[in-house]
Formats: sequence, C-alpha cells, structure tokens
Amino acid sequence: MNFNLLKKELKFTYKNTILWSLLFVLFTGMYIPMSNQILSQSNNVLELINNMPKFLLESFNFSEQIFTKPEGIFGSEGMSFVYLLGAVFSAMLVGKVFADEYEKGTIEYLSVKPISRSTLYITKFTNIMINILFLNIIFTLSVVSMYAIFMEYEYNPEILLAFGIYSLTVQIFFSSISVIISILTQNNSSNLGISLSILIFMYFGDTMAKTIEATSWIKYFSIFNYIPLMETVLEEKIFWVNSLIILLISFGIYYFSYYLFKNKDINV
Repeated sequence: MNFNLLKKELKFTYKNTILWSLLFVLFTGMYIPMSNQILSQSNNVLELINNMPKFLLESFNFSEQIFTKPEGIFGSEGMSFVYLLGAVFSAMLVGKVFADEYEKGTIEYLSVKPISRSTLYITKFTNIMINILFLNIIFTLSVVSMYAIFMEYEYNPEILLAFGIYSLTVQIFFSSISVIISILTQNNSSNLGISLSILIFMYFGDTMAKTIEATSWIKYFSIFNYIPLMETVLEEKIFWVNSLIILLISFGIYYFSYYLFKNKDINV
C-alpha cells in the first residue's frame, strides 16, 4: 500500500463522509427522542397501525409488538432508512473512488506511474474501508448516546450494537458490489444505476417475499433476509454469524474485483 497515495485518496473523500456522518447523527437525533414520546402514547399508535395496509407495515418492519419495545421504533422504520441510506452512501463513495477516476482518466495516469495496479487497488480499498468504518463508528456512538440521553424505558444495549453491525455489513456488501460494477462499466452513472437497482430488488424483494407466497423465493437472494430487524428486536437475537458470512462474501467479491482491476484494460 502507498501511504502518500492513501492520504491523497482520503483528502478526496473525507468531506463527503463527514457530511454523511452528520446526516446519520441528525437522523438518529430525530428518531430516538421521538421513539420515547411514541412509547408514552403507545395506545394511540397501535390504533393507527391496525388501520395500515399489511404490505406497508412489512416494508418498514412495523408490527404491534415492535412498537411496545424501546428498540422497536428506531429498529424498524429508522433502521430501514439507515439500510437504504447506507447502501446509497457506499455506492456513491465507490463511484467517487473508482468510477469517477475512470471517467476523468486519472486512474489511467496513476496506473502508468511507478505504482503497480495491485498497490493502487489496495490503497483504494483501504480508503473505502476507512470511510465506511468512520461513518459506522459515528452512527453507532450516536445511537448509544441518544438512547442513554433520551430513552426513559429499559432497553437492551446489545441490540443497539447490532444495529451498528448490521449497518456496517450492508455498507460493505454494497460497496463490494459497486466496486465490481465500477471496474466493469468504468462509468459512474452505470455504477449508481445498477447498484441502486440491486438495492431496490433486495430490499423490496425481501418485503414482497414476506407478504406474497408466490414470491417467497426472492428472499434467499436478499442480504436483508439474513439480518432481519424484527426478529432482532422482538426475540433479542443478534445474527452475528449471518453478518460475518455476508462480510466474508463481500470481501470475496473485493478479492475477485482485485484480479479484474489488475487485468482489465482501461477504456479510452
């Protein structure tokens, strides 16, 4: 790895990551105090939930039981948005690190300097991991802090840690998908379009699979099926092994992308 190049890469991405981190902090700052208020008026909320369409409830992990738990409101609708926003962040980050440089031709310049493609890829991979880890550390700390400050009801801190692990897992997975798409297409618009299409298929496909029997097979192709929020909150069961397997698959995709990056010609 080239540390001078890594510094330049980090300068290129850190501002966006800080802005995204602030967005996640503001998001938790909105949801968690609201969760405490909703719990104090749970009867009215449950009435509203009973009148909502089942598909909408499934889309954002709503249920009567989940709204009676302190981790439930943020762990259902709140974490659903965290998943979606996190995947978008990952795709945009990778687009900035890989696809943009293909489009501008700067990656071609770097690859002919006395820096091997292996070193260049490992440096870019390290930059992506640093940015994703930074955002998720900030996110997890903000969730734990907000619960400690605003939540008046007893909650399980391990569930809050699980939210952070799940968020990290989703972002690393979608970053790996975006890397391989960026290398194959060498175009940021294609990267974002395909990455977000996969996100929509996985997220809403998993939701559809839970409500429509004929589409139940779709859930097996979605990572969200293996890190379910409702089961985590209601059963207080954290899917550590599933998260680890998804991470290993993600790093496997990164490893394959490494060989692709070394051998694929750069479009002129």
